[in-house]
Amino acid sequence: METTYFVLGMLSIVGAIAIATIVWGVVKISKLLKAIKQYEEWISNNDRNMYENIHRLRDDLDRRMDGMERHANDHITDLQRDVVARINDQITDAVTQSTSYTDKRIDKLIDTYFDIKSAKKQVIKG
Repeated sequence: METTYFVLGMLSIVGAIAIATIVWGVVKISKLLKAIKQYEEWISNNDRNMYENIHRLRDDLDRRMDGMERHANDHITDLQRDVVARINDQITDAVTQSTSYTDKRIDKLIDTYFDIKSAKKQVIKG
């Protein structure tokens, strides 16, 4: 009988150790599942935040590019107006100088022609 009690005692100790190990394993698994769930939530939140940040940065970049394009177009338009104004001024100056030169040459021709006629008349009279 003593042997039976000894074997039952040993089996109860082994059973207690097995039950303790199973309980310890279940507790450890539940803690790991809880940690995995927290990491999944963190990853999900991090993905959402990264998407929102990228979307916000893309919108900001688009806004800045639109502003730069508008500024460049305004600057190009101002430069075109300036070039057109300068060309018009140069054309106006050239036309004015050409007209002035032509008027001077015509006046000199007229003066020369009338001087020759009046010189001939003077010679004839004289």
